Amino acid sequence: MMAYVRNKKIKGKTYYYVVEGKLDEKGKVKQKVLMYLGNIENIMRIFKKYKEDTS
Repeated sequence: MMAYVRNKKIKGKTYYYVVEGKLDEKGKVKQKVLMYLGNIENIMRIFKKYKEDTS
């Protein structure tokens, strides 16, 4: 199956994860977390650093 970004609110803050949907034996979709991305501030900090390093 495909991987996608999922957001989850915890105590009023939003956090992001890369997850993959998988079917279990009963035909239900179970999400498997592939990577924790953090909150939006963390994600933006990583993108800014990447942009600086590639310039």
